[in-house]
Amino acid sequence: MKKILIYNWIAFDEKENKGGGVTVYTRNLISHLSERGDWEVCFLSSGRAYDPSRRGTFIESVENMLGDACRSYQIVNSPVLSSARLSFPCPWIISKDTELKKTVGKFLEKKKFDIVHFQNLEGLSLGVLELKEQFPKTRFIYSLHNYYPFCPQVMLWKADAENCGERDCGACCIDCMPRDVHRWKVVFNQWIAYRRHREGHVSPFWERLQSVVEDGCGKYDRWRDGRIPERKKALLQKAFERFRKDNVSHLNQYMDAILAVSQRTADIALSFGVKREKLAVSYIGTEAASRQRGTGAYPCVKDAFHICYLGYMRKVKGFFFLMDALEKLPPETAAKMKLTLAVKITDRETQARIESLRKTMAGIRVYDGYTHEDLPEILTDVQLGIVPHLWEDNLPQVAIELKAYGIPILTSHLGGAKELTLSKDFCFRAGDVEDFNEKLSAFTANPERLGEYWLGAPKLPTMEEHIEELMKYYLG
Repeated sequence: MKKILIYNWIAFDEKENKGGGVTVYTRNLISHLSERGDWEVCFLSSGRAYDPSRRGTFIESVENMLGDACRSYQIVNSPVLSSARLSFPCPWIISKDTELKKTVGKFLEKKKFDIVHFQNLEGLSLGVLELKEQFPKTRFIYSLHNYYPFCPQVMLWKADAENCGERDCGACCIDCMPRDVHRWKVVFNQWIAYRRHREGHVSPFWERLQSVVEDGCGKYDRWRDGRIPERKKALLQKAFERFRKDNVSHLNQYMDAILAVSQRTADIALSFGVKREKLAVSYIGTEAASRQRGTGAYPCVKDAFHICYLGYMRKVKGFFFLMDALEKLPPETAAKMKLTLAVKITDRETQARIESLRKTMAGIRVYDGYTHEDLPEILTDVQLGIVPHLWEDNLPQVAIELKAYGIPILTSHLGGAKELTLSKDFCFRAGDVEDFNEKLSAFTANPERLGEYWLGAPKLPTMEEHIEELMKYYLG
């Protein structure tokens, strides 16, 4: 029986809806591997559990939703905080740390895994990758779900404003760096959460102190107003340059395989210096793929052409771009179109914009947040999904969901969503309102063309098919 350790910065069965699609994928991967019977599956997380009353970094066993089918562990007192945002202001730690290397090394020595599959590097130091030297027969596999090795902000999204094309600069990373992260405050908050989880409660004193700390740090941040001394800026620039360089060199030296979740992700990795011979494209398996329809579910217009946006009310996701574009549609086109928004609306201004659109469009439905269980209702009669992200989204989960439900997708040219079809007519230039509205208007006028999305379109891999593909990397 082979032994595999799967790593992600957050527990695969976490209940806070953190970690996005990677958490969902990790949970599915572990569940399916555990069901095979020929694999002993373990899971490890890091950067979320802290207990300052105990010295040093250590690994402890924790319970999980699968019980004995998967043994879960977490690193306590990791020098590297997770998620990436919390470690962003201290990029030098991942290079200088030796404590994690020692702790994880002892763990690997004791458990004797055949494979370590990293879903992320957040919460780890580079010393952990260097353990490949101590365990040359253990396969080190890394799934490139995001751009963390090249971008401490993870998304290559510059100052919450534009797609980042920088390749060598460390100075621009300073503009993206969060100004409200205080390491000691994060550790204190994580300690409170750790105690609450282990003991079921914390004393009112610690909860009151937590509020005082949060308030005090907020006041300090407002006083500081994001200012960074010039001397520290110079140090940060060098640290960010080293962050990128060291990550790439360690991936090239210590990983047996680096699996990019889309061709676009692989191309970007190559542009940062990842070795081509280490890199492969491996589209992730999903539960949605097991129920995929494979052809257009709603190819014909009824009373109006029906489009849908699923996701978050965030600039990077293209939500506000979509609002801008719909407001600029020709009136005769807007009048023939219905819109479904499955997104949590968080401000009055956006609500007012939606209400204004109701006056020009044939109809608008709003689902103020949603779960996967709601999708059959939300997607009823939807003819075209809109995935208008402004960043190099590796492979958007919403695009996979929409395609699985038999709904073609009009997506931006960035990232991997465009790889779900062979037709270029379902792709527009990211952020280009004119190009988007031209494509959308064409489908509104000629809905029979939606069928072109499926001509030669690649099939979504199921988890079973994906795991069979993984075996060639797991077993060498």
